[in-house]
Amino acid sequence: MLKKFLTCFSLLIVLILSATAYAKPAELTGINAYELDKETVRIEISYRGGRLDDSDISSELSLDDLRIEINNALPGRVSRVSGMQIQPAAKNFIDKILVNETKKEFTSIQIQFNPIMESGGSTINLEPANRAEKKDAQIIIDVKKNAAQDNWNQYNGDEKIIVLDPGHGGSDAGAIGPTGVTEKSVSLAVSLKTQKLLADSGYQVVMTRTTDVDVAAPGVSDATELQARVNKAPPNAALFISVHCNAFSNGKANGMETYHAPTAVKGARLARLLNEELERLGGLNNRGVKAARFYVMTHSQCPASLIELGFITNPREEKLLASDEYQQKLAQAITNAVNRYFNQGGFD
Repeated sequence: MLKKFLTCFSLLIVLILSATAYAKPAELTGINAYELDKETVRIEISYRGGRLDDSDISSELSLDDLRIEINNALPGRVSRVSGMQIQPAAKNFIDKILVNETKKEFTSIQIQFNPIMESGGSTINLEPANRAEKKDAQIIIDVKKNAAQDNWNQYNGDEKIIVLDPGHGGSDAGAIGPTGVTEKSVSLAVSLKTQKLLADSGYQVVMTRTTDVDVAAPGVSDATELQARVNKAPPNAALFISVHCNAFSNGKANGMETYHAPTAVKGARLARLLNEELERLGGLNNRGVKAARFYVMTHSQCPASLIELGFITNPREEKLLASDEYQQKLAQAITNAVNRYFNQGGFD
């Protein structure tokens, strides 16, 4: 009887230890990116100490980056530069790799590409550890280079490129109105509507984000996030427009305003035209055109302006800003201002 009990007890201990080992999170040990062939760049993410399967990994390929979310994983040494190797040939394709533990035992990896990517250009596979060759287990990502252009020249030089920057996003909600409307949702909705109107008018439009995401990565510094937005602009961009909502502790504060960088002549002209059109179509109190040293304006390589569409902390304006009909008016106002900028000799 005792022997049977000890056998069962030993089996139970083995099962518990096995379950514990399986539950242990994987720890990333390295990222290596290299050119697999003329059409493919391979990214190898090595890990040890835990098991991962397909259900632990999700990915999203957007216009110019690949985001990989890994459950039951710790960033380990790859959260530091020392844990990453981008081979010379791959550097023409990959701008940077960012790794963060966005929540407990949940690691996010963002691979930012130099060219513009098209959806469907990547595959992900898992390879087990090879003890004989002393190789850790790996997540292997192959990205097809023919899903991208070699540079930003995919834009027709005769077409003007407008960069729209919906403020905030992802982990940063921005300001929040009395009923919970967020600045990040309003800025994105207005920007997407503007994108369509501008495209219909013959412009090429680059969006710094098209979904509710951080442009750089969750948890990075403000400067890193804002620089990632500036980096979305191609070298031949004509205008950069950042879309925001205002906020104040006093819910009675109201109105819209536009900004430009100090001494930026073309930026000031763009801000003035945006201000005039927003006043005409939006109908809010006009707080004027102002100079400020906002990062996206001072670091932009083309004429830039930042818009405060209205006070989301004002109950009346929050309701307007959340309205699809009013958002469409704002999008039309921005489009009208862009048209005036070029039709009146603003582009050279």
